[in-house]
Amino acid sequence: EAGLFDDPLLKDIKTEKISTGSLEYRKGAEKLVEESLVLLKNDNNTLPIKEGSKVVILGPAADNRVAQVGGWTLGWNKSPIGGIDGVTTIKKAFMNNAEEYGIEVITDPNRFDEADVIILCIGEESYAEWFGDTTDLSLNGNTCLTGNMDAIYKAREYGKPVVTCIVAGRQLFLGKLYYENWDSVVMCYLPGSEGKGISDVLCGYADFTGRLPSPWYGSNRQIIGLEDCVFEKGYGLSYGEGFVPRT
Repeated sequence: EAGLFDDPLLKDIKTEKISTGSLEYRKGAEKLVEESLVLLKNDNNTLPIKEGSKVVILGPAADNRVAQVGGWTLGWNKSPIGGIDGVTTIKKAFMNNAEEYGIEVITDPNRFDEADVIILCIGEESYAEWFGDTTDLSLNGNTCLTGNMDAIYKAREYGKPVVTCIVAGRQLFLGKLYYENWDSVVMCYLPGSEGKGISDVLCGYADFTGRLPSPWYGSNRQIIGLEDCVFEKGYGLSYGEGFVPRT
């Protein structure tokens, strides 16, 4: 009755665009990234990143196009190539817009100790279907990015505020020891091609509006209901009353 089967092979469908990647569509994708981010923690008002800050961006998900877009991208489980055209990574977004944000992105390891804040980007490998099955959802599990733990320890070495960005299609076990050492934690899910949707929110051009779609568990025992979850469904912080987005 709804007409869904009148044209099952979509032979008569008409689209406004004949090619992907238009500026209009990218703006829409960027907005979706912005609205899906979930702020789990923000101690000492570490976020938004303040103008004049010096920023270091670490971690295996910081400049990782394959992890950012997830499965079913140019391939089944993951893209067969790393240099996917048209993808702006989290690190690239910060670097491209640093002047506008009024920050400096430090890339020289010899200057990392000058940082005012460290952005730690960790997460999971891309996967599809059963290749994502695992009994270990920890940050060091078999589906997680190689280098997660090295980056976590590296970020701690400098004694600076740490903003952790998690790039994954599902909620991972954060580990109490790591979580307590992070000042801010942002669940980014899979932002696809538009890393600027993340950098804009972290620099205060929009507020956090995303909320968890399901409980966030911290162990297998919590998943099967033997213990309470870490965060309830619907949890998510915002910058708070009085926040005015930058323009």
